[in-house]
Amino acid sequence: MTSNLPSFESEFSFRTRQRDIETIGESDFEFFVVGGGINGSGTASLLAQNGRKVLLVDRNDFASGTSSGSSKLIHGGLRYLANFEFREVKRLLSERNYLLTHTEIVKPLLFDVVVDEYSWKKISLRSGLTIYNLLSGRIKLPRYHRNSGTFPEHVKGYFTYEDSMTDDSLLVISNVVTAHSHGAICLNYVEPLEIWEENGKWHAILKDFISGRTLQISTKFIVNAAGPWVTKIPGIDKAGNLSNLLLSKGIHIVVDSSLFPGKNAVVFRSPIDRRQMFIIPRGEVIHIGTTDTFTSSPDDWKITEEDIEYIISSARSIIPELGRKDIIESFAGIRPLFGSGSDPGKVTRKSSVIMNKNVVSILGGKITDYRLTAQSVARIINKCLPRNKRLTFKGLPTIDYRRNNSDAIIQAVFNECALNEEDILRRRIGARLYTKDGGKSLESHVKEKVKGLLLANKN
Repeated sequence: MTSNLPSFESEFSFRTRQRDIETIGESDFEFFVVGGGINGSGTASLLAQNGRKVLLVDRNDFASGTSSGSSKLIHGGLRYLANFEFREVKRLLSERNYLLTHTEIVKPLLFDVVVDEYSWKKISLRSGLTIYNLLSGRIKLPRYHRNSGTFPEHVKGYFTYEDSMTDDSLLVISNVVTAHSHGAICLNYVEPLEIWEENGKWHAILKDFISGRTLQISTKFIVNAAGPWVTKIPGIDKAGNLSNLLLSKGIHIVVDSSLFPGKNAVVFRSPIDRRQMFIIPRGEVIHIGTTDTFTSSPDDWKITEEDIEYIISSARSIIPELGRKDIIESFAGIRPLFGSGSDPGKVTRKSSVIMNKNVVSILGGKITDYRLTAQSVARIINKCLPRNKRLTFKGLPTIDYRRNNSDAIIQAVFNECALNEEDILRRRIGARLYTKDGGKSLESHVKEKVKGLLLANKN
């Protein structure tokens, strides 16, 4: 089995991780990126592709926070048109088009926007979708379809348009692997315990939760990409004015695809409060969501019965027979929003990049525009660098990593630095969220295989 594994030089695994842990003590980096979600991984990749010395850490697994709890859509934000955010929609659609063209992780998906008593007016939808298509570079008039049994009787009809979907965890992992392949040290399950500034540099004490070791590093720049925890990193929590950070929790449920056999995703408005919601087919299952409620804590990942009831009651306008018993799995994400307002649905999703004393903090943003966020980080850092040492960011970051058709578990362990079965089941192969049994039938197989690989290759 080991003869088909990647060479030590090209792999990214528990073995390369152990080597890095053993060698980075007292190391001096140019960039220290805190947070292994989409913004942290994308920024680390851009920096590494510039040939810079980069360290990326996450206190849990990569993509274990907000970046694996999204609606898993890469889109321009159709509803932003209602707020006249045309420029924002255009930039998001430009990124959507790039990712559709340049990655295998982002795939096209058709959406049906239903017209019923709770929806936008038909003329508003037609106008909005026309503008949406034009902003995406497509000259295509939206076509209205009468409901002929696809939806419940109260639905008059629907418009169809095209956007895209992704596996958000895999998008993050691919950026992390790319960063590693360009020389960045990327460590999951490592947390900064203490950070301080001294003699013009930043220093950090890190804790490796796998080995129990503590490490000390120094760096010129820190990129705080901790998402909802951006104000909680010790030593840099006050680096910049982060007082406008708001946290919004979004919940999704996962149910069997047989409950709604349509091939297209569905956009509808909740009969409860007319919020926009989605029904998204994902192979064996469909995802339904999302809620959008303020929370005061980045650790508030609890999914309440009230959240579940809201989604079920809302989605019954499209799937009348949907019930609590149908839920296979549920997942949450906490959006870090940078703005103001009493309605989380109306707070801007735009990212903001703030720098103070060589600490760059990333606030807000969407998974769709992570490359633009990384480029914004590069721009603001360039203001502190001599002209001949400035970062190149046009067209970056790119994704170099492509999975092959060999064993997915071996790839997860030796190419994607998965350290346990949950890393694989939830964030490498997505079985928890994309299979009818929530990955339960694979648990023992993955556990035994991971155990065997670790034992066979512990040296």
